[in-house]
Amino acid sequence: MEPANENRPSVTLVTEYFYPEEASTAQLLTSLATSLQDSFDVSVLTGRPNYHPGDETESVPTREQHEGVSIERLPATRLDKDTLPFRVVNWITFTLLVFWRLVRTRSSDDVVLVLSNPPLLPLAAWAAKRLCGISYGYLIYDMYPDFPVALSMISDESIVVRWWKGVMRMVYRDADQIVVLGDSMKERLTAKMDGGPAFSSEKIKVIPNWEDGDFITPTPKSENSFAHEEGLTDSFVLLYSGNIGRFHELRTAIDAIGLLEKRGRDDIEFVIIGEGARKADHQRYVEQQDIRNVQFLPFQPMERLPETLTACDASLVGIIPEVEGMCVSSKLYSALAAGRPILAVVGEDDEVARAVRDHGCGAHIRPGDAEAAAETLAEWAENPTLSEDLGERARSSFEANYTRSHAVEAYRGLFEQMHAHS
Repeated sequence: MEPANENRPSVTLVTEYFYPEEASTAQLLTSLATSLQDSFDVSVLTGRPNYHPGDETESVPTREQHEGVSIERLPATRLDKDTLPFRVVNWITFTLLVFWRLVRTRSSDDVVLVLSNPPLLPLAAWAAKRLCGISYGYLIYDMYPDFPVALSMISDESIVVRWWKGVMRMVYRDADQIVVLGDSMKERLTAKMDGGPAFSSEKIKVIPNWEDGDFITPTPKSENSFAHEEGLTDSFVLLYSGNIGRFHELRTAIDAIGLLEKRGRDDIEFVIIGEGARKADHQRYVEQQDIRNVQFLPFQPMERLPETLTACDASLVGIIPEVEGMCVSSKLYSALAAGRPILAVVGEDDEVARAVRDHGCGAHIRPGDAEAAAETLAEWAENPTLSEDLGERARSSFEANYTRSHAVEAYRGLFEQMHAHS
């Protein structure tokens, strides 16, 4: 990697995904790194592109500069990430290579920010701190092993989980700073570590993720070319855009559309854009229930995101309540930026529910309450002035709380604090 600039303190971001990946994590971390390089000598340890592999990613160099940021891509395995054993092998090789690079090239003057994904990654920073005294911050996107346990992917009583919990307590205890995305995550982590030795909840910092408010802007649906192409201009459209995974809650909205159809409301539809592990299940369910006004569309090119996110009248953010406090849906920020009312189908204390209530920009619906969801959608469809007001509040709350500049300033302060105590 390029030698550090002696006039600026150094910061190393450790993330499996970074430029030129298109995954949301890669976009966020790339944006953060390039925005901080005027204050810090920013370098990145990352993997080779693997999220959407193709010819354009095969020739990406091992080392390069991107907008002033030094990038080193480690030669970890890139086995099929959709097969769990292969994905675990990828996690292990990347974590070991990160540990090796941290131990070989970092000193006690260095500050490292390591992500929670892949799940084993924070162990590399923890071990490197033990061996060479680096300072590390731990950025939690998803809480482990809580997350896979909540999804019934692994038993809470298993030996692996018991070991994993013990290891994570050490990671939390020894981290110089911990970043979570919302108050619900901070409360959960504080409760987990309550009574733990040498742990202070004061080192937990809440720094929400963000969206590019210049890229995603509130465009009227009547002027939206994607809405015209897909025939969405003559009905009230609820939109879900993104990964259709195991913890995303779409069934309540689907059932709400079914209820509305039975009541003769064919002017309200639900459009789902994306791919994922649960897409086929939802498609089968819609077909079995003979629900006509639910439409599935494939992922759209990134450059069309400003159109797809505003080709609707309301946005769905749905998360199963079992993972409450373990993550914050990134769809919250894009939905706010798009300036549309948010139908938040999440747990009572989920960060999305809190944001919708605090900012008055939509409605919180308990997962499974299709009746309440149907009534809300019907009310919004019948009262365009109300919908527009909620959408304006959504955009205003975005600009006041969730822009990139808000996050960059928060991370700048975090790294300055870490350097001051390193």
